[in-house]
Amino acid sequence: MPDKIFQIKSLPGIKRDGTKFEGDNYVDGQWVRFQRALPRKVGGYRSINRYLREISTQLTEYTQDQLTYVHSGSPNYVERFYIDASNNTSPITDRTPESDFTPDPGNMWQFTYDGLGDTNQIIAQVAPNFSCICNSTGGEVFYGDLLGTAPLVTVAIPGGGNATGGVVALHPYTFMYGSNGYVAWSVPGDPSDFSGAGSGDAYVTSQKIVRGLPIRGGPGNSPSGLFWSADSLVRGSFVGGEQIFQFDTLSTQSSILSSNCVIEYDGIFYWCGVDRFLLFNGVVKEIENNMNINYFFDGLNYEARQKVYAMKVPRYGEIWWCYPRDNAVECTHAVIYNVRENTWYDLELPNGGRSAGIFPTVFRRPLMTGVAPLPAAAFEIAISNAGTGYTVGDVLTVVGGAYSIPTQLTVTEIDAMASDEIVAVEISNAGSYTMTPVNPVDVTGGTGTDATFDITWSNPYKFWVHEIGHDEIDGQNIQPILSFFETADLSLPAMSQENKALQVLMLEPDFVQVGDMTVQVRGRANARAPEVNGEIKTIVQTPSIPQQQVVYFKDQRRELRFRFESNVIGGDYQMGTCLAHLQPGDGTVIG
Repeated sequence: MPDKIFQIKSLPGIKRDGTKFEGDNYVDGQWVRFQRALPRKVGGYRSINRYLREISTQLTEYTQDQLTYVHSGSPNYVERFYIDASNNTSPITDRTPESDFTPDPGNMWQFTYDGLGDTNQIIAQVAPNFSCICNSTGGEVFYGDLLGTAPLVTVAIPGGGNATGGVVALHPYTFMYGSNGYVAWSVPGDPSDFSGAGSGDAYVTSQKIVRGLPIRGGPGNSPSGLFWSADSLVRGSFVGGEQIFQFDTLSTQSSILSSNCVIEYDGIFYWCGVDRFLLFNGVVKEIENNMNINYFFDGLNYEARQKVYAMKVPRYGEIWWCYPRDNAVECTHAVIYNVRENTWYDLELPNGGRSAGIFPTVFRRPLMTGVAPLPAAAFEIAISNAGTGYTVGDVLTVVGGAYSIPTQLTVTEIDAMASDEIVAVEISNAGSYTMTPVNPVDVTGGTGTDATFDITWSNPYKFWVHEIGHDEIDGQNIQPILSFFETADLSLPAMSQENKALQVLMLEPDFVQVGDMTVQVRGRANARAPEVNGEIKTIVQTPSIPQQQVVYFKDQRRELRFRFESNVIGGDYQMGTCLAHLQPGDGTVIG
């Protein structure tokens, strides 16, 4: 019987729930997305800052004059730096409030920004909400110049109120919210004043409010906002007069998994409930997910549910929910809803995970923070008596100090700040060092003037730009990114009730391709038989002889799949119309 030609094409998305044999979607993949219903590799990522002091729990950004200002909140710090158009970053500035701030390992931040006169302000809220989304203790609010470097200052919370939930700007009002359905709004145009004329507060539901976002209010009802409590969705709308804001409940049968899992995409709000995915487009609705809803909720570390956060990649129509899987306490994986393709897939996050992420509208690339600390090192040295003249590459010799520390430090970066210098260093012959307190020591050597240094020992964390290039780039280190996908089963018994295996003779690859790829035939004799993986074949980027234009096989399976993979420096692909030459094989049912 002559061979027949089949197009190797499954339905878009990766189906994790149910069995592999039951569906027509792709059955496995990593670092792959879908566009025009076809697989393509997800973009690369590059570290652009290596010195965040702690794992970030929340990011916010604002772009002005081609500089993107980033603030990061962690259990003990608020840190700020900017990114220029070439992905260079400024030194990190510590903006942690100097008073009324309570450091806590469970601290979670929320940020918003609003105007005060002609100056934009960042408003930051913090509370120890990690262990429980319904935590009712703590809750502090601070503000400061959005583009500035000074420590944030305290915002007074109205008497009897609380700010355990978060903050949101509904311009010209700033809202704080928290336990027992409490909300308070500021004096219009002044996010620092919640007690003056025009301010107010109310209890709008029974459960704690954990998230607020602005929404279009329409004539006479702007500004308006949505407020998510633990069990309801409430809308607040401006009505003026003595009441100022009116609140109405949109749903009393809702739920929310974490305070950072809500995201707005083209005017529609999407979020995770405790057992399903939801949206609001005028009414609250469930998002259908027959692909990986069990995979997500069964694999989620529920004790770390507050670490779940949402991020979007609008170029590809994607909403990412990053979450801690199995026993992880930081986000290690992501499930992705593709609004444009109306499908679901997932991936494992790189480098052990990403703790926070945002998509800046002006910067245009996702920004994410890592969870893997650098080896213990002195990552920052502050010259306290204005020694000068040091250059990158100088080796500094430690003369004194009360702690057991290495004797030599190599200067890797020098940044002028005010009258001092900040020198970022790496330890020569770095070993395993633990963090110790800041300690003044004398340092000599190099070409500069002797000076007294404050050495801060730490395990800093990296800050990444995503969707840039095709590789993992960390300083001078470039690594390929493994990307693969596996098709749904082809099976004659399922397609035509013919009890025959399929034998693969040839594949005609069709890819927009950079770098060599591989393809492998996989499958089994029946749904309960062991998997049998065939020989891995190469799909060369540029065929040099006619025989490299196609791939030859001698494999057969009753349930047959193809796995395509890219794992080379600079590798990239977009699938087209791949054709397989198949013919009936034998009728063996047991593998």
